[in-house]
Amino acid sequence: MIVMREREVPYCGTGRSGYWGRRLSFQGVPWLRDDLSKPSSYVGGWCRKLHFMASVEDRVGTGELPALDRWALPEIFLTGVRKMDEQEYLATARTPAAHPYFTDHRTKTIDPLFLLECCRQAGPYGGREFIGIDPDGKFLLHSCSFRLPGLASSAAVPGESPAEVALAVDAGPRRNSRAGARKVSYAFDMTLPSGRLGAARMDVRHVSHELYDTLRGRRNAATALPAASLTPVAPYLVGRTRASNVVLADVVVDAGLGEARAALRLPADNSSLFDRSYDHVPAMVLIEAARQLCLGSRAETVGGPEEWTTLVGADFSFHRFVELDAPVAVRLASRTRADDHGMAGALPELHSFQVEFEQYGEVAAVGRTWTTSVRTAASAGRKEMP
Repeated sequence: MIVMREREVPYCGTGRSGYWGRRLSFQGVPWLRDDLSKPSSYVGGWCRKLHFMASVEDRVGTGELPALDRWALPEIFLTGVRKMDEQEYLATARTPAAHPYFTDHRTKTIDPLFLLECCRQAGPYGGREFIGIDPDGKFLLHSCSFRLPGLASSAAVPGESPAEVALAVDAGPRRNSRAGARKVSYAFDMTLPSGRLGAARMDVRHVSHELYDTLRGRRNAATALPAASLTPVAPYLVGRTRASNVVLADVVVDAGLGEARAALRLPADNSSLFDRSYDHVPAMVLIEAARQLCLGSRAETVGGPEEWTTLVGADFSFHRFVELDAPVAVRLASRTRADDHGMAGALPELHSFQVEFEQYGEVAAVGRTWTTSVRTAASAGRKEMP
C-alpha cells in the first residue's frame, strides 16, 4: 500500500511528430478538403470569426451567454460556427497560447480536456442556433466519449502561433423525451491544419428552466455551496504545476492490486472548472479527477512517469447529479486488456483504467480511460486510426 507523497521528478518536454489523416465529415471546406498546409488564418474568411467574437463579447457585457453556457470570456474558445446542412455544422476553436488551466500540464500536447470543452461548447451552441434547441434552457450531459490517436502530433513548438481546431459536428439523432426536454447525440470530428486529432461524442438532454428546477428541487447555485476544500496533493504528482488545478486529495495507490482511490477536491474559485451558475459538480470536473488519478497512479500500477503520459481516450456515463456539499470518493483500477478501439496502431503504449465516483453510498458516474506515453506515441509514425 502506497500513500502518495511528494517526490523529485525531472521536467521533460516533448518532441514534435506528425499524425496525418484526411477523414472528415464535410467536403465543402477548402482548407480541410484539399490543402492541409494552408495556414489557420485561412479559416477566418468564411466563418466570420470577428463578427462571432464581437457578438460573444457584447453578450458577455450584458452578463448573459445562454448559448455557450459560459460566463467568463477567457473560457470561451469558439471562433466561428457555420451551418452545413440540416444537422451538420462546422465550428472552429483556437488553442490558448497560455491558460491557467488548459496549458497547466507537463506534456506539451494540446490538452485533451480542452478539446472536450470545445466540443461541449460547439455542440449545444450549434444545436441552439441551427436545430431549434431552446436557447434559454440548460443541457445535461448523460455520456461522453473521445478517441484522440492524433494527439501526439499536436505537441507545441516554442514560438509557434496558437493552433486552430476544426470541429465537424453532426447533431443527430434527436428526439423529444418528455415535455420540456430533447435528447441529442452530438458527434465530433476534430482536425488541425496539420492533421486529424480524432473523434468525440456527447449524449445530451436539453431541458427547459422549469424542468431543470423540478429536477433539482430546492437546490440552486446560491444554496448548494461546496463543502470545505480538502488539501490538494502535490500538483506534479498528478501532472499539474498549479495547486489551484488539483481536484484530488488523500490519494492512496495499491500497486499490488493495480488500484487507487482518492477524495474529490472542489476548487470553487477556479473559473475553468466552476461557473457561477453551477449547482452541482460538473461532468468536466469528474473527468479531470479521473485523469489526475490515472496520471498519479500510473507510475505505480503500470509504470511510466506522469510527465510523459497523456489521456487519449475515455468513455463516461453520468447516472445522477453529484452534489457540491457532500464528499465524493474516486476509485480507479488498472485493466490488463486495453480494448483499444483501433487506437493501438497509432498509440502502441496504451493502458486502460476503470474509474467510478461514489457519493452517499451510490455510484454517481463511471468511466473508462486510456493513457499513452507521448514520447512513444510521437515516434510511432503517422498512422491513421481505422
